Amino acid sequence: MDERLPQYLHRPVQILWFGSDEFILVMSTIFVGLIVGGLIGWSLVGALLLFIPWKRSKPRGFLPHLAWRWGLLAFPHYPGPTQTRFYE
Repeated sequence: MDERLPQYLHRPVQILWFGSDEFILVMSTIFVGLIVGGLIGWSLVGALLLFIPWKRSKPRGFLPHLAWRWGLLAFPHYPGPTQTRFYE
């Protein structure tokens, strides 16, 4: 079985000029904006144009950790976001 590795392991997957998480966010926002349409659709696109530069100013992996902090995502073998003490 052949497996393909990226040329640089420290760089994230890039689709067009977006990272993989940004690409998913852009496509879903455009899709929902087209369905909803009107002023709400344009406001979603405007919010996206403000969100992407803000996200790029944060360190890599910021969104999954933000989702973990809000309780939307659980990392395996890690304590929850509300725990203050952790004993190994």
